[in-house]
Amino acid sequence: MVIEEKLIKRFHKWRCPLASGIRGPDGGGAKLIDVARLANCSPATASRVLNGNPRVGQDERERVMRAAAELGYVPNGSARALRSTRSRLVGAIIPTLDHAIYATMVDGLQAKLAEKGVSVIISTSHYDLDLELEQTRLLVERGAESIVLVGSTHSAQTMSLLDQKQVDYVFTYTSSVAEAGAAIGFDNEKAGAAAARFLLDLGHKRLGMIAGITTNNDRAKGRLDGFLSELAARGLDPAAVPVVEGAYKVESGRQAMRSLMDVPQPPTAVFCGSDILATGAIKYCHEQGIAVPGEVSVVGFDNLEIAELTSPELTTLEVPAREMGNLAADYILAPAAQKRYLRQTELPIRIIVRDSTGAAPSQAH
Repeated sequence: MVIEEKLIKRFHKWRCPLASGIRGPDGGGAKLIDVARLANCSPATASRVLNGNPRVGQDERERVMRAAAELGYVPNGSARALRSTRSRLVGAIIPTLDHAIYATMVDGLQAKLAEKGVSVIISTSHYDLDLELEQTRLLVERGAESIVLVGSTHSAQTMSLLDQKQVDYVFTYTSSVAEAGAAIGFDNEKAGAAAARFLLDLGHKRLGMIAGITTNNDRAKGRLDGFLSELAARGLDPAAVPVVEGAYKVESGRQAMRSLMDVPQPPTAVFCGSDILATGAIKYCHEQGIAVPGEVSVVGFDNLEIAELTSPELTTLEVPAREMGNLAADYILAPAAQKRYLRQTELPIRIIVRDSTGAAPSQAH
């Protein structure tokens, strides 16, 4: 240890004059590869030693420090400056890019961060928590200072990694905050309950739901739970409400609607956990000659552009996606002292009423 301290002092003694334009004892500017050759190690090992990485053996450390002091090596100024500054990188892991479900949120996030010179790296997890963990590792290794995640359900390893590496994180599409980080989004249970109230107020008593796959998806589960809880609060038996889960694909919505409608007394109103599922549901109704909303009302979720392209246009719950992205960026950019005041933000959801919903058919009463 004494030997190493002497070598470090010699190393810094040579660094100062070189930084002022005075050349080292060899009269030239030594490079990292020169230090590595003299120390009989790889450039990567030499770099780790000179950057203070503790995961290098004592013998190698002493050889590198001795070689650096002997050569009067000075680390590249621009590289040193880069290492001493923040990476200006934020990672965003979203479930899918198949549809525009998350595009608006990410666009709002990117736009706000770009104003401050911060870049966003986007990864997709395909709703796989193990894959999300690997993507988190990669983003952390690449120097991401913050990670934006969707929902509040993530593997324990992912959260432990972020806490261990002291990487800040933001949950979106949920208002359920964790012990650390932030939650900027909305209450999915309240959203599901709002859809139920809307349909009940139209006089519907036979209701069904096409939900997203609820396993490891707190958003889909929250909407389903909220929908069923509201029906129970209004005197309906939740156990009698047919629910079909499906991936967020048009064909999944089509097949789910077939299951709901192919019974003696089908529902007169169906709440879909996404506009994509609702599009598939309406497609099935067209194929079978089922009038929407004459025989069955359909409600979607997200208010994507596709909601205005269905026939009839889709009644849906609008997600404040861009605002979510903007506020997530505000949290990331905020000074540490202000972050605690921005940790939890619940944004409102509103129902956009279009032509896919109407009063319950008279024969259904």
